[in-house]
Amino acid sequence: MPEARISSHRFHYHLVDGCAVIRPEGACNEARTEALAKLVNSPLLDAKHLILDLSHTDYVESPGFRWIVRQVRKLETDGRKLVVTGMLAPVDRAFKLLKLENLVPVAKDVTEALDTIHSKKVPAVA
Repeated sequence: MPEARISSHRFHYHLVDGCAVIRPEGACNEARTEALAKLVNSPLLDAKHLILDLSHTDYVESPGFRWIVRQVRKLETDGRKLVVTGMLAPVDRAFKLLKLENLVPVAKDVTEALDTIHSKKVPAVA
């Protein structure tokens, strides 16, 4: 996967089937979330849909969860999708405690996320 560095934060990314797959490295604190937002809004990721692979993210702080919800709403108004995938147990627990699975599509891996994005069906709620 290609790698991008923004404000010393590392992200892996690639483009596949009209989707940008982004994998942050490390915890999604406020600084990393701001760097993620810069990457997502950069011309580097000219893709219709976004897959956020959290398989290398130990935890997500409140700014990260807020950004995900805002990004889902923003993309939906443009007819685009965001799917979160690969959540480790601590992130998954926080995600469920916040009841975000009702707002944010979730997939177990990138392949399932691509299927969710390209299908006409509404993703099942976990």
